[in-house]
Amino acid sequence: MNPSGGNLIEESRNTRRDCILRPMRPEDLDRVLEIEERCYADPWKREHFKYELSVSSISKMTVLDMKNKVVAYVGIWLLPPEIHITNITVDPEYRYRGLGSRLMEYVMDLAYELRIKQITLEVRHNNMAALALYRKFGFEVRGMRKNYYASEKAHALIMSRTVR
Repeated sequence: MNPSGGNLIEESRNTRRDCILRPMRPEDLDRVLEIEERCYADPWKREHFKYELSVSSISKMTVLDMKNKVVAYVGIWLLPPEIHITNITVDPEYRYRGLGSRLMEYVMDLAYELRIKQITLEVRHNNMAALALYRKFGFEVRGMRKNYYASEKAHALIMSRTVR
């Protein structure tokens, strides 16, 4: 059961079924920034997302859209033979419904399709939910960047996994 009294497994199935993956668009930025503000002490700025969407030749930004509302997103850099995950975020109101897994499945599928050999990312050392998600998908800690998230005095764990 979830806190609101509903069946969490059923809610997860319905939420995943109702979501579509699509490229992030400039008109999504207000909603994406709202989610960033709710999730991070040092969120990305509009300029960061604009650069990733319109200037960067290696960036791919994707959203999960549920009934015309962005509920989660992932950013990656395509650096063959590697993909680097720059950002993966689920709106707190939509967590624990399998959306983070859906985004990771998308990244994994893309890696297989593009014959990518490795996927890397950084994650706050104290973000237990994200660490659990990444471990579920076979990521392992390869190193640490001390005080990487300076505003939070948090270290970044460098994680990666080989794609077969």
